[in-house]
Amino acid sequence: MTRPAIVVAGLSVRMLAESARRAGWRVIALDLFGDSDTRGAAQRWHPVGQAAALALDPARTRAALERASDVPGVMGWIAGSGFEACPALLHAEIDGLPRIGNAPQAWDAVRTPDHFFAILNEHGIACPETRMEPPHDASGWLRKEASGTGGWHIRLANVSDAPAHDEHGNHYYQRICTGRPMSALFLADGRHAQVLGINEQIVARHGEHPFAWRGAIGPVQVGERLAHAVHHAVQAIVAASGLVGLNSLDFLSDGERCVVLEVNARPSATMALYDCEPHAPLLARHVRACQGEALETPEEARATTHAPPVRGQLVVFAQADHAVTPAFEDQARRLGWCHDIPVAGNAIAAGTPLCTVSATCAPGTSVDAVRAALAARAAAIEPLMKVSHERSYACR
Repeated sequence: MTRPAIVVAGLSVRMLAESARRAGWRVIALDLFGDSDTRGAAQRWHPVGQAAALALDPARTRAALERASDVPGVMGWIAGSGFEACPALLHAEIDGLPRIGNAPQAWDAVRTPDHFFAILNEHGIACPETRMEPPHDASGWLRKEASGTGGWHIRLANVSDAPAHDEHGNHYYQRICTGRPMSALFLADGRHAQVLGINEQIVARHGEHPFAWRGAIGPVQVGERLAHAVHHAVQAIVAASGLVGLNSLDFLSDGERCVVLEVNARPSATMALYDCEPHAPLLARHVRACQGEALETPEEARATTHAPPVRGQLVVFAQADHAVTPAFEDQARRLGWCHDIPVAGNAIAAGTPLCTVSATCAPGTSVDAVRAALAARAAAIEPLMKVSHERSYACR
C-alpha cells in the first residue's frame, strides 16, 4: 500500500520535511535552498525561488504546487515561512491539493495589522503603541511590514516615511519597547489552544537589519504571572481568529508582562525545539488539529509531560564567500548538530545563511549556558569550511 504523501513549502523546509518523514509520510519539499538534509528527508525537491533573494517566486511556487497535485496519494500541502509576502498563494485553490492550515479568514485576522491589533485591544492584551500612518516625529518608532518574516521586515522609522509608500495597509509603525524577545509555540483547534512551550528568541543586528531573527532556545522557565499572561493572550487570539494547527506568538517581556508583537499563523522555526523523540511528530499533530481533532485536555497534557531538555538553534551566516565542498557536506552531516547543510557545489555568499547549529542540554540548563554552547558550535563552522576546502584542493 502506498504511503500518503505531503507537500511542504516555504523559504526553508528542512524542519518540516524531517517532521513529515518522521510521521511516516512521503515528502515533497519546495524551498529556496534544497539543503542536503532537506533532500535527504524528501523523496522530491523542487526550487521555488532564488536563495540570494530570500523570497518565494509566486509563479514558480504555484507551478510546483500544481505539479505536486498529480502525485498519487498526496494529502495536501503545508505552508511554512515566506508566504506572508505572497498571501494570494494561500488563498488560491489547487485541484487535488488542499492546503492544510489556517483558513484565509483566520490568516487575515492575525496578519492584517488593523484587524490584529483591534483583537488585542478588545481583549485587553498588551502591545506596543501601533499606528498605520507614519508618526510626525520618527524617533523612537519602528517601521514594520505585515508581509515580512524573520525580523527582516523591521527597521527604524525615519522622516522620509510617507503614507504614499503604502496603498494596501502593509506597513505599520510601532513605538520601540524594551523587553526580552520571546515566543510561544502553540497548537490550536479554532476555539482553544495548547501552549507547547515558551522560548527565548535570539535577535541581533545583521547588516542593515537591526532585529534579525537568529535562533531560539526553549522551553524556558518563566514565572506564574508571565505564563498566565501568555496563555491568556494565546487563548483570546485563537478564539477571536479561529486559528488552527501549529502557530507561534512573538512577544516582549520584562519577566512578568507579555507585550504581544505578532502571530506567525503557520508552523514556526521553534517547532524544531520540540519535534523530537519520544513525542509524536509535530507536523502530524498539526494535520490532525487542522482536520478537526480535539486537543489534549490540560489534564492529559500534564499526565504525559516530563521535564524536557532545553534545546537551542542558531543560524550561522557566512563571514566570507565559500564554495561548498563534498568534504564539508560530509563532515557537517557527521557532527549531528549541524543542519540546513548546503549541497556540495553550491556557492555561499558572505552575509547569507550558511547552516544552522543546535544544542540539547539537560532540563533546567540556563539560557546563558545554551547560548554559549550554540556560539561555540557556530564558531567551529567557518574553520571547518576552510579546512574542507583546503583538503579538497590538496586532493586534486
